[in-house]
Amino acid sequence: MSRSSEEVTYEDLEETDVISVELVPERKGLILKHCEYYVSSRRHGTTVTRRYNEFVQLYDVLAIKYPYRAICGLPPKRVVVGGGSPLFLQRRRAALQRWLTLVARHPVLAHDADLRMFLCETNLKLDKPKHDEFILAGTQEDNRHEMTTDEMQEEFACGQEQLRLVQLGLKRLCKIFEKAESRCEAEQVDIRELGAGLSALSVTSKADTQRWTRVRESMKAAAQLVSDMDETSISDEEAQQRLLVALDALIAYKELCSRLTRGLHGERAAAAASAPHSAASHTLRERHRYAMRCAVEEARLSRVYALSALEALPALLHTLGTAHARIAAYWADLHTALRHANVKSNHR
Repeated sequence: MSRSSEEVTYEDLEETDVISVELVPERKGLILKHCEYYVSSRRHGTTVTRRYNEFVQLYDVLAIKYPYRAICGLPPKRVVVGGGSPLFLQRRRAALQRWLTLVARHPVLAHDADLRMFLCETNLKLDKPKHDEFILAGTQEDNRHEMTTDEMQEEFACGQEQLRLVQLGLKRLCKIFEKAESRCEAEQVDIRELGAGLSALSVTSKADTQRWTRVRESMKAAAQLVSDMDETSISDEEAQQRLLVALDALIAYKELCSRLTRGLHGERAAAAASAPHSAASHTLRERHRYAMRCAVEEARLSRVYALSALEALPALLHTLGTAHARIAAYWADLHTALRHANVKSNHR
């Protein structure tokens, strides 16, 4: 890792692979039903069927093999009689797709043999790794252009705090967008219920006077506006996924920092210091250096995802603003219709 190494971009990561995870329509099992997923990879041109437990197998293998990489956790498994609610299943499907996307686009993990087997082989058989990435990488030659261990530690400390704040900020934005979308959806439901109420009130009666008739006609016109109302698109799917993927990546990086700070490399460095001239001491110092190199690389990768999410904010705000403006226009149309029958809609 050079001081002047070129930064990877989000577009570079997108070109690595496009992952799709879709629910198999029919869930299997008599009582405790389990879901299966169609997993597709554009890079390999494959589609395979996977169960949640097979995602867990892949995660366990990668976590052992790559202890110094930011691999986010899987969405939780919830065993429910009947297989779980549709909302839960869709949320877990989306989370599994984001998880596998992060893995398949990772500059190192993307080339892993076990990942390729998961994406390509019909019958999955993953063995527990005997060695981690440091051992598999072999002896690393010194590079005069590479950062020193002290420089890497300094960058790690600065990046950790910066990305912690970005993660907190994006998490807050996600909650705000969720609430804004919920309000928009609730308003659409309210308008439709209002239309149903107005339709019921617009039924004429023999006892109606001319004044009653005018009011009923205006209510009928308003109810018709609601009946003709189109569903308003509330979210920009691509921009929203960028935000959620970035949040997953930042949470994974936070967990990596916690592991390192708790002493994953600190304990090894201390052990190495107790016997500075031994072969074991040299190996431990090299492992410590390798861990720091990986941590700095993961920080840079997390910043790529964070930047992508921030660049997607205008699209999210535009979609939400447009949705709320359309709903405001519907309210204005209803107000006008109740005053003047047969008014034309203003929101088109």
